[in-house]
Amino acid sequence: MNNHDQQDNEEYYKIARGPWYQWVLWAVWLFLEIIFLQAAVASSKELEPRAAIVFWLLFGVFALGGITVWIIRRERLI
Repeated sequence: MNNHDQQDNEEYYKIARGPWYQWVLWAVWLFLEIIFLQAAVASSKELEPRAAIVFWLLFGVFALGGITVWIIRRERLI
């Protein structure tokens, strides 16, 4: 294995590293995002404006929260 292959492996492990519960939390976050998006679209199609607004707001809040956590962790601010 040459130096370039070793560097690629190090980059892979650098990306995949992290405690198991961190990956579980990201999976739960993604699942909730999908559920809220589906509920918002379904409520909009069924002409339920109040429910659609609530679900769109929940989707937006969760999306902004996830993006914020990702940026903070990427920049190692925490």
